[in-house]
Amino acid sequence: MSMTVLVAGATGRFGGICGLLLERGHRVRALTREPTSPAGQQLRERGAEVVYGDFDDADTLVAAMAGADGVFATGTLHRAGPDRELRHGRNLAEAARASRLPHLVYVSGAGAGERTGVPVFEVKAEVERHLRALDVAHTIVAPVYLMENLFNPWNTAALQADKLPSYLPAHRRLQQVPVIDVISFAALVLERPERFAGQRLEIASDELTAEEMADIVSRITGHPRLVEEIPPDNLGPGLSALFEWLDRTGHHVDIEGLRREYPEVGWHSFGEWAGGAFTPPAG
Repeated sequence: MSMTVLVAGATGRFGGICGLLLERGHRVRALTREPTSPAGQQLRERGAEVVYGDFDDADTLVAAMAGADGVFATGTLHRAGPDRELRHGRNLAEAARASRLPHLVYVSGAGAGERTGVPVFEVKAEVERHLRALDVAHTIVAPVYLMENLFNPWNTAALQADKLPSYLPAHRRLQQVPVIDVISFAALVLERPERFAGQRLEIASDELTAEEMADIVSRITGHPRLVEEIPPDNLGPGLSALFEWLDRTGHHVDIEGLRREYPEVGWHSFGEWAGGAFTPPAG
């Protein structure tokens, strides 16, 4: 059944869900602070309705949610920092309640449901608590470490030097998931609110060491890569705490169980993701 889905942050990291939902026959209302931007124009050309909205202004969110069957939204820490992510999450929850939204699918983070002491997780956990306290109909999708984080700016120098940067010991296994699997799973959740409403689901697609990642990327690019272990302290206290927790505790998502239960997501291994993310050798 076709739905009207408001995608908050439609030009951001998870904005690819707009195209996915359109391909599946849904009506997409793309929320952005800059509707006339080139990215907004591209969404319009693909068939989305592009509307103005700002997480700092809850009234704009309420207006954008009017008549929507569901909303897809994510935390904003990647671009806004922890304090604003908390404010944005609260505004989103309060707008959902005010608009009597049927179903909110919110991308948080695996680990945010625990007492980790990691600032990134603690902020996300506070947003989740606010959603529950307001009794908003919602589902939490909580991905583990994103594969795309490999291309964060602080990794550029190592990648350009044909190294595989790692802030964990090279032999430490790390659960990961690509953005495409997050949005594919979220689209499934949006389409089946009766099955997923009220749930919190942690998701991962693969688990491997930095050494294994380096071998895979070496084969794809044709350039041998060694792991460059980098002290997490180089990233500042917030990210340092995250990598220390990943090394000490880490995520323990049942990856095989997810693949069995939700095969329609089309889960990607690291190698499958890297095959599209890195340039293979010429010829």
